Amino acid sequence: MISPPDILTIDVEEWFHGHNYLEFVPPEAWDRQESRVQRNTDLCLDLLAGHGIKATFFVLGWTARKHPALVERLAAAGHEIACHSYAHPIVSDLSEDAFRADLDKALDALRLCGIGDVAGYRAPSFTLTPPVHAYLSILESAGFRYDCSIYPVHHPRYGQPSSPRRAFLRQDGTLIELPMTTVRICGQNLPFSGGGYLRLLPLPLFRALRRLALRQDQPVIIYLHPWELDDFRPDVGLGRLGRMRSQGGQGSMREKLDRILDRGDFTTMGAYVARLRDSGGLSSRA
Repeated sequence: MISPPDILTIDVEEWFHGHNYLEFVPPEAWDRQESRVQRNTDLCLDLLAGHGIKATFFVLGWTARKHPALVERLAAAGHEIACHSYAHPIVSDLSEDAFRADLDKALDALRLCGIGDVAGYRAPSFTLTPPVHAYLSILESAGFRYDCSIYPVHHPRYGQPSSPRRAFLRQDGTLIELPMTTVRICGQNLPFSGGGYLRLLPLPLFRALRRLALRQDQPVIIYLHPWELDDFRPDVGLGRLGRMRSQGGQGSMREKLDRILDRGDFTTMGAYVARLRDSGGLSSRA
């Protein structure tokens, strides 16, 4: 039996790529916004180097096209490079052809940065939801070995509370699905390990939930974005609730991450998937 590890994953994108900003900063306005991704990703790299930890960076193809040297720095530091789509779409809104086109464009952008073997995919905002689970076969045919787009929680945009909590093999295929980490409390799956959940939770509570997740045989997949370590909080009309969801806890995130990295058995998504395959204990699901 494989002991569940801690895994740090970072979605390499600009502050304005988040779907909470979409109404206020649409894609046609992205080129006019202040770019912060290189500075903030370098902050992540410095923290990881200080702790001797390797992470999985899910790189947006748009970012790779704009900043190829950043992707090259990530690879040179020994981190895993995975795919986070090209244009940060809501995947459940895409047709099959549109999804495939976005995926091909993202992989092309990574290849231009010298990244030819991309094992993993994560849909923006975890939006590879029903009825587009069939798109997992597209990922498989494109050569991906794992996906981590399923979040088994209640959420209006991406929640799939009835999905499995543990890793599984796609039925009749080779793609491993790695659901995002939850803890099971009072019959409910609760998120805690990334995004606004991680920013807003006090560190002692995060640590208690991490211990519970490990006892429940869950790998602790931490996920964050480089802009969450930034002091920059753009005022684009989000409103009070929008600011809390998108910017709350941002000021303490750098110190919190530094302290989180002090503890744990960290590995990359790709290394964990390899261990799962070698174990031969994965169940198959549709």
